Amino acid sequence: MSESNATIELKQISKQYKKNTIIDGLDLSVKAGEFLVLLGPSGCGKSTTLRMIAGLEEPTAGDVLIDGENLRKIKDDGHTIAMVFQDYALYPNMTVYQNLEYALKVHKVPVEDRKKRIESVLQTLNLEKYQDRLPSQLSGGQKQRVAVGRGMVKKSKIFLLDEPLSNIDVQLREKARDELQKLHLLNQQTIVYVTHDQLEAMALGDRIAVMDQGIIQMVDIPENIYNEPTNLFVAKFIGTPQINLIEVTLQNNQIKLDQVPVMEVSTSLSAKKYCLGVRPEHLHCTKTPVNEFSLPVVVENIVDYGRFVQLLLVMPNGGHLKAIVNELDYTIGENIFVTLSQKSSILFDLETENNLYWGQL
Repeated sequence: MSESNATIELKQISKQYKKNTIIDGLDLSVKAGEFLVLLGPSGCGKSTTLRMIAGLEEPTAGDVLIDGENLRKIKDDGHTIAMVFQDYALYPNMTVYQNLEYALKVHKVPVEDRKKRIESVLQTLNLEKYQDRLPSQLSGGQKQRVAVGRGMVKKSKIFLLDEPLSNIDVQLREKARDELQKLHLLNQQTIVYVTHDQLEAMALGDRIAVMDQGIIQMVDIPENIYNEPTNLFVAKFIGTPQINLIEVTLQNNQIKLDQVPVMEVSTSLSAKKYCLGVRPEHLHCTKTPVNEFSLPVVVENIVDYGRFVQLLLVMPNGGHLKAIVNELDYTIGENIFVTLSQKSSILFDLETENNLYWGQL
């Protein structure tokens, strides 16, 4: 284990405010040097979880362990945890340089060491020419970089970031994400990053923990989160355009939509109703049927995004599908066909909403 990072372990963490349960029996392990993203909708408990890791809030039940030691017993010497808040929390009466220096002064870091650290961070974040400016003289993107720099300069083992890019322009976000990834590669800190933006999560995380209503629904690498979501919530939350979900029946090794066979499958699952999930890019669109299972659909709308084209399709039962195609080969009102495959679709139990992983049966 590197001296520059630490493991984090949450054991049966719960958090209640009065009678409201925000976090419910949460378990989570973060490896030393890992970039873990907490992803979920507003109000799901991800920021509360981050604040408990930071020691800013006490769990109602459970323990937070840093390198195996209970957080309550760890002395706050400035080397263990640094945190960046969504609203930057910069000192308005201090210059950029002074904002970066403040925590180092408090923790009595020697003057020469302070100077080296601050100059390095100013250079890394392209803030050298702004070091004498006050926060009121900075743009949103510059303030965000100062806030990140204040966390960096502490050289803490754990770096916590609570939606740090949400207040900056879309154009700057991608550049800021690139900078964060470079910093992680350079410093190898353990990072826990909170966001509700799935694209941000997929771009940054070594692993992603998807949260809903105070419970972690799935923790895995981005590829598995997208291709093998553990349940319907994860499947719907991840992916733009959203996954297609169709109520189907499995009978005689065939998937049927309103008794019309649309796919032949190999599985040991019992014959009953299921929910079939198909990513828009996995719908195979053609002007003529590919086989006897090709489903006739009508093109209702077309959105050309330049790098791909999105089709809104109407099925025979009146339901809609979204498909992604590479070229604008179709017209509104045209009758076309879509072909589904077991390999590129996901089957969910209608009652539990869990992925049945039918490709592994």
